[in-house]
Amino acid sequence: MRYLLLACFLFIPIITCSQHILPEKQRARVVDEILSERFDLLLPQLMDDTGIDMWIVISREYNEDPVLRTMLPATWLNARRRTILVFYRDKAKKTIEKLAVARYNVGKNIESAWDKEKEPDQWKRLVELIEMRDPVKIGLNYSKDHNIADGLDKTDHDELMRYLPAKYQKRVGSAEQLA
Repeated sequence: MRYLLLACFLFIPIITCSQHILPEKQRARVVDEILSERFDLLLPQLMDDTGIDMWIVISREYNEDPVLRTMLPATWLNARRRTILVFYRDKAKKTIEKLAVARYNVGKNIESAWDKEKEPDQWKRLVELIEMRDPVKIGLNYSKDHNIADGLDKTDHDELMRYLPAKYQKRVGSAEQLA
C-alpha cells in the first residue's frame, strides 16, 4: 500500500503537468507558423552568411531532396511532379523572394511563379526567373561531404545546365553550407 501511495505521489504531478496534444489542424498551423518564421527570419541571414543570393531546390515526386521536406507545409507529404523552389536574396532591398516554379503555391509561404499556359516549359520559366534577377552566386544542393545537402539528382542537374546560359553556369556552386 505504501508503494502504491508513493507511486501516486510521484506520477500524479507528471500526469497533470503533461502537455495536451493539439489536434492535427492546430499542429499543422503551428508547423506552418514555424516554417514561415524560418523563411522570413533565418533564411535571409543564412544566405548572407554563405554569400548565396539565389538558392534553387529541385525535386521530383517520390524522389525528394531531403532539404525540400523541411520546406513543405505541414499538409504536404511530398513534392508534386517536379517542384522547383527559388529563393532570391536581395541584400540591397533587404528582401527575400520565395518562388515556386510549379503550377501552384507551396503553402502560404512560397508563391507560384509559373503559368503553364503562358510557358509550357518549366525549365525555360526557371531560366527567365534567373535572368530577371541576375544572381551573383547560385546555390544548388550537391555535396561530396554532407548527404543531407546532396539532394539534386543527376537528371535534374543535367537538365538545368542544358537550359542555363553559360554566364549563369559559371555562377553555380554547392549550397551545402546553406542546406
